[in-house]
Amino acid sequence: MAAELTMSRPPPELSSLCLAITEHAPLPMATVEGATHIVRYVNPAFCRLMGKTIAQLVGKPLSQLLPEKDKCVALVDRIFRRGKPESYTEQENSKPHPVFWSYTVWPVLADQHLVGVMIQVTETAEVHGTTVAMNEALMLGSVRQHELTEAAEKLNAQLHVEISERKQAQEALNRAQALLTDRAAQLAGLVTERTSELTATNQQLEAFVYSIAHDLRAPLRAMQGYSRMLVEEAGAALNEAAKDYADRINKSAKFMDALLNDLLDFSRISQQRVELISVNLKTVVEAVLSRLQRDIQAKNAHIESHGPWPAVLAHEPTLIQVFFNLMSNALKFVPPGVPPRIHVRAEVVETSERQSVGASEREESAHASRSTLHAPRASTVRIWVEDNGPGIAPQHQDEIFRLFTRLDGDKYAGTGIGLAIVQKGAERMGGRVGVESAPGQGSRFWFELKSA
Repeated sequence: MAAELTMSRPPPELSSLCLAITEHAPLPMATVEGATHIVRYVNPAFCRLMGKTIAQLVGKPLSQLLPEKDKCVALVDRIFRRGKPESYTEQENSKPHPVFWSYTVWPVLADQHLVGVMIQVTETAEVHGTTVAMNEALMLGSVRQHELTEAAEKLNAQLHVEISERKQAQEALNRAQALLTDRAAQLAGLVTERTSELTATNQQLEAFVYSIAHDLRAPLRAMQGYSRMLVEEAGAALNEAAKDYADRINKSAKFMDALLNDLLDFSRISQQRVELISVNLKTVVEAVLSRLQRDIQAKNAHIESHGPWPAVLAHEPTLIQVFFNLMSNALKFVPPGVPPRIHVRAEVVETSERQSVGASEREESAHASRSTLHAPRASTVRIWVEDNGPGIAPQHQDEIFRLFTRLDGDKYAGTGIGLAIVQKGAERMGGRVGVESAPGQGSRFWFELKSA
């Protein structure tokens, strides 16, 4: 019988389940497949019940083995259709004593697909409901336990794969973090090196500018002195053209001297160390107006200065230079014969207020003004210097803050550096500058600093 059982092993998809439960079971069991219920496996107990060998049973339709058990065949059909286990008991009266046939039938699944049906047959002279129920529960429990074992093995395999993938991801992350840390250290070293080089270059540039400026101013003074002496001592012998030449030399020397002074101021304001402290605006305004008092009187200028003057965070020498340049320009750039009228005031700009855009940062402020609605900033103080000059066309309002820009150089004196110093000074103090103007309507220059 053992040799016959070995020869009739079930198909691979059923072998593990069948052999695990039925090989040594004392109860008759068989497995069938397909719509015609072909027997694919029987255990030795089933062979003994049927009185036949395995070879005589395997491969035969179930209907041939149980010709009088039509209800059993119908039960198998239902299991194939529904995929749910059932049991059935029938009485046979052909023997001297009634014999009861009990069938327990359940589906066999592989990878969630129905591949066959297993049948357990019990023949007994008396039917004990409790015994049958316990037998069914034990068999179905064994099947369920096998299914759970297979599911657990699959989950364990999946968990092992996930753990391996997580370990690999963690290792990749650790490598990336190490690489990033190393790269950050390299960049930090590079930044430190470049900063040192830039600092040294700036120091050399500052020294060069000072040296050039001082070296150039000496011959300029000589040019001014000799041209003046030439006019004073030999003026009677000079014709008008010669006097004009001497006057041009003197004016050119003065312009070059003023240009060098402004370049020194621009270099100084760009390079000097700036520490922001609380500065009283009133003190700054009074100091600048005192320095310009002679020019104010000479031009018969009218100055209006309105407080209050809130404190701001600023570097006082730089703030004085910025305000002085704006006031000096307001006195300088007026039509001939027109007394300058200058209005100076300050206002606190609230975070929710729509701010005017400075000419030097019109594009950047367009984005900043949109983001201000979502990211409130600390309040700032805006200082206005309003004049009655010729005004500035909108297309030129970006240019005037650049170095050496002179819109009307033939009409007004100037080096084209003053407003560049204003912008640089405001930026060094964390502020910004701007202008509101139109031709023939004067100009309203402003700069803005943080409130103290």
